[in-house]
Amino acid sequence: MSRHAEAVMGTVVSIDVPDDTDPELINRTNDWLHRVEELFSIFIADSEISRIGRGELSVDDADPAVRHVLTRCDELEQLTEGAFRHRNRTADRPLDPSGYVKGWSVERALLDLRLAGLERACIGAGGDIAGFVADGGDPWRIGIRNPEDPDGVAAIIDLADGAVATSGEYERGAHIQGRFRSGSDPGGPPLTSVSVVGPDLGTCDALATAIWADGAAAGLATPGWLINFPDHDVLVCTADGRVSYSERLAPIVEAG
Repeated sequence: MSRHAEAVMGTVVSIDVPDDTDPELINRTNDWLHRVEELFSIFIADSEISRIGRGELSVDDADPAVRHVLTRCDELEQLTEGAFRHRNRTADRPLDPSGYVKGWSVERALLDLRLAGLERACIGAGGDIAGFVADGGDPWRIGIRNPEDPDGVAAIIDLADGAVATSGEYERGAHIQGRFRSGSDPGGPPLTSVSVVGPDLGTCDALATAIWADGAAAGLATPGWLINFPDHDVLVCTADGRVSYSERLAPIVEAG
């Protein structure tokens, strides 16, 4: 396997593919990720997202990819009962879909690699990962970082076809706003990280952010709205050092 890394969307994106992969496929993936940055970055003044946020561009006149993302973000906000938000988060960020768009863009890139005939590929962006392997191939081994130890692994997930997204404050500090700051839950020990496993990295990323913001996932006490996402499962690390996860994850999770 070979690894290619590119700095886009405010983070490092790594692409793991077989050694004999056509370099043009990697170039095409990088071009797509840079295009996503041009459209969606809240740090680029003339990105379409920035212009929409300032009222200079209507959603109807935006790129189809932007319209799709904003529609999906609206759906996610409704399905999570407001725990996931992309509008009016702060005065300087009236529109910020980054909690979904990073994972969505990785999924689009991964689909392109799959359709090109690759038997296995994995893309990671800022610690969130999606991958696939052909039938019978060895799964990707995804380590969930120990929030209390930057060099430690809390758990390992065997991923054959799907995605894992993790949210917490151990990397970037307090940056997620929600109903329970710092993810504390009166019914259990404070969260230190939330990971969501499912078929789509965009949705996993949004749900990990939403569960953390909602602060209702200490132990296995997941928020009631999670019933709206039956194909997604949760793994949480809490301040007492425990790692807890959905029963359905048991066959693919091992302790770190």
